[in-house]
Amino acid sequence: MNERGLGLVEDARKILELCEHMTDLAGGKDLSGTITLGAVPTSLLGLMPVALSEIRNQYPKLRIRLVSGLSAELAGRTRTGEIDAALVTEPTVLAEGLRCHVIAIEPLALITPVDLLSNDVRLILKEQPYIQFNKNAWAGQQIVQHLLDLGIKTQLAMEIDSLEAIYRMVAQGLGVSIIPLNSATEAMLPGIKTMVLEEPALYRTLVIVERTTNPRSALVSGIVEILRNAGQGGHKVNDLPVRARQVL
Repeated sequence: MNERGLGLVEDARKILELCEHMTDLAGGKDLSGTITLGAVPTSLLGLMPVALSEIRNQYPKLRIRLVSGLSAELAGRTRTGEIDAALVTEPTVLAEGLRCHVIAIEPLALITPVDLLSNDVRLILKEQPYIQFNKNAWAGQQIVQHLLDLGIKTQLAMEIDSLEAIYRMVAQGLGVSIIPLNSATEAMLPGIKTMVLEEPALYRTLVIVERTTNPRSALVSGIVEILRNAGQGGHKVNDLPVRARQVL
C-alpha cells in the first residue's frame, strides 16, 4: 500500500473512532460497545477481578477485552491506540500524549518466612536470599532504586515476575522479597511475616493511562470510577494488620 493509501486508512480509522465516541456519549450511563483494557499482572490477583465483576453488573452491554503485560509495554500500546487504556504502575515521567488517573496507592512491604525471628529489616535484606520482583516492571525498578538509595546490597537468589510465585517461594523458606500489599495479597499471606517499609515509606501507585485524545474517554471514565471503588480495599500504612513493623 502506498503513502496515499496509508493516509486513507488512518483517516478511516479516525472516522470510526469518532463514531464510536458519539455512540458512547449518546449512551450516557448505559455504556455499551467493546473496550480493550490493559492490566499489569499484579492487578490480576485482586483489583481487576473485583472491578470486572462490577463492570459486568453495572454495564451488561459493555464488553471488555483484557490484555496483560508490563507497565512500559501497556503504556506504549495505549499511546499508539492499540489498546484504549491500561492499568499500570505510575510512571516516573508520563509520555507525551498520555494522561493518567490515580486508582490505588499500595504500600510495599518486606515479606519473610514466618519462622524467621529477626525483625531487623536492613539485616534481613542484607543477609537473607533475596527474591527480586522483575526489574523490567516499573514497580520492580522502583524497589531496586529504593534499595540503592538506602545503600542496601541484597543477596540476589531469584528474579520472578509472578507475585503468587514469590509468595510460594517465601512461604517455603527460600528467601525474602519486597511486594505491594493490598486486600488480595494480604489474603495470600498466611505463613508469611510482613514488615511495611517506613521512613522513608515506599508505595506503588496504580493508575489508568489513556491517550489525551482518546475517543473512548466516556467508557474509560466509567471504568476508572469502578476501579477506584475496587481499589479502596487497599490500606494506608498505619491501617495495615501486619505481624511485625520495623523502621527501615
